[in-house]
Amino acid sequence: MTTPGRRVVARAHLRRGPRPPLLIVLLAGLLAVAPLAGTATAQAPVAGAAGLRPPATASPERGRVALILSGGAARGAAHVGVIRTLVDAGVPLDFIVGTSMGSLIGGLYAAGFDAETLAAVVDAVDPSGAGELLIPPRGGFLDARPLAMLIDALTEGMPLASTPVAFYPMVTDILSNEPSIAPMTSLGTAIQASTGIPALFAPVEHEGSHYYDGAIWLPIPVALARELGADYVITSTADRDVPYAPGDVQANFSRLYVSLLRAVTAESKLGSDVTLDPQLLNDSYMDFGRSSDFVRAGERVAFAELPRILADLEALGIPLRSGGDPNAGDPLNEGWRERLAAARKAVVVRERPWNLGFDLAFSPAASERVTPAPAPIGSRLRFGVDLRDGFLGRGTLGASYARSVTGGDDTLVLRAGYRLDADWAVAARADVGLGDGAWATRTGVTWSPTPGLDLGLAWRLPEPIVEMDAAWSTTGLALEAQVAHAPADGWWRAHLDARAAAAPADPAAAAWTVRGRALVGRASPTTPVAERFSVGPAIGLRGTPPDAWVTPSIGLASIEVARALTDSLQVLDAALLTPSAWAFVDAAVFDDGGAPRAAWSLGVGGGIEGALFGIVPLGVGFDVGYGLGSRTWVLGWRLAAHTPVAWRW
Repeated sequence: MTTPGRRVVARAHLRRGPRPPLLIVLLAGLLAVAPLAGTATAQAPVAGAAGLRPPATASPERGRVALILSGGAARGAAHVGVIRTLVDAGVPLDFIVGTSMGSLIGGLYAAGFDAETLAAVVDAVDPSGAGELLIPPRGGFLDARPLAMLIDALTEGMPLASTPVAFYPMVTDILSNEPSIAPMTSLGTAIQASTGIPALFAPVEHEGSHYYDGAIWLPIPVALARELGADYVITSTADRDVPYAPGDVQANFSRLYVSLLRAVTAESKLGSDVTLDPQLLNDSYMDFGRSSDFVRAGERVAFAELPRILADLEALGIPLRSGGDPNAGDPLNEGWRERLAAARKAVVVRERPWNLGFDLAFSPAASERVTPAPAPIGSRLRFGVDLRDGFLGRGTLGASYARSVTGGDDTLVLRAGYRLDADWAVAARADVGLGDGAWATRTGVTWSPTPGLDLGLAWRLPEPIVEMDAAWSTTGLALEAQVAHAPADGWWRAHLDARAAAAPADPAAAAWTVRGRALVGRASPTTPVAERFSVGPAIGLRGTPPDAWVTPSIGLASIEVARALTDSLQVLDAALLTPSAWAFVDAAVFDDGGAPRAAWSLGVGGGIEGALFGIVPLGVGFDVGYGLGSRTWVLGWRLAAHTPVAWRW
């Protein structure tokens, strides 16, 4: 139950020296995302906090225990390990105060997720689905409304004031720069505001005011916890440091803004009874792929400090709970994957402002698909823009210019699409040759009955061609099948393409990844050359020119061993990139004038993969292949991250 009046907004009036320029604060907030090196402001009493008594979770005679969870973005997953260790030991958590990532973890636990399920939820939520790039920016570069939708779905729309464990997410008013407890009714919206890094995320509007991350001015709100009635305060941090390297521009820049934020949040964590720091000082806030490692780090530090915590509670006369995690058995822990899948569909069809998207691709074939031979057009560099949503509703309009790099005609590509609902979408595309005026269109419908599965039906002109395709993907595996048929001429073509990736589970060996591919395809003898299979890079024999061999049937096998050259590099605190190198062997058996023929190629490649702010995927790479039969060197480019994501063996 919740004490009446809990929703009164409490504002912290901080004793500060002269404030630095607002531009510096915004820059620091944009780049930091996490609380820095465990600092906190000197805090005066929080206005109105005395009336915000958290619900009693035991006898009112005993003291109350507060858990403060700091920010840290990806490193904040350590809070899950802290919670799991504390509740397994019987430590009572009467209320939780969260800032930034700590609000996300704390809010989900307060709503009813047990620590075991919470670890799975954190691992399952893809951060790229929790935010969307805003072009042009509107209050920020990323729209985090999808995050609020995911949280509300996971918690079944639970209001902030109704969480079984009292929960207080911190936000900052963007006009006054004063921190406060989030005034929103919705738990999801409150967490969205509390995690909203200024200038990176668009601020959250509520009753005419706009709010962002509370950690900017009040990263560790110990004084607030005391005013809310805490007799014992446990603080879990995900502190950060920057290595001292005077010759490194990146390190110098990072240390500069770390120092600026330390000046903003002058005093250290005053008044906390115990601080749990998992020592993730040099781990990136963007490394969301390591959530399980961070959870274990939180468990280790909490376990190390557990004897002290238990002794303190005994001295204060605060009894331990019995029976393990009090959230175990809460109905919220059942069916969360289904609720998450439903929320992802709702995110797809939500109302959006108008947005611009950029179309950039290097296509070695006449279309995006691997099957049609590239001979008619040749390799093309395509770039353009898309206009999305807004007045288009769920629609998209786009135009691109495709520049031939092999002497063929340049092409104008026009695109239009409309999403009927979360499962159904229609799209149309027209390619117009700028030299000879040749044109081709493709109109299709796509159905996505379950996450990871797409079924499509398309119609191509000027020669009527029907295409049916299916694509399915999961961790470590992706499959694609397509059948094309020309009813008027009677020809057909079909292929099945499988890709897999695996990496060792051992962290010491996890830098190695093995990727494999197998493709089989067959076309009728009357299939036009332009619709047959290319043995070259469009299919995967990377030591063969794209138009050297065009065949009605093919079998391809490829194996690739990749190695990360270093740990992930944090570039200007905006992108987390991993440079990698790989070696590959490709083999193909195909029809060469009615007789079977085999071909081999060997090669190496390299590239950089990663994400902007840990959310927007980035990737670029190249292959250099040598055909053992053709004795030809071929250079190929990759402009997207490898798929699928590797599973661990």
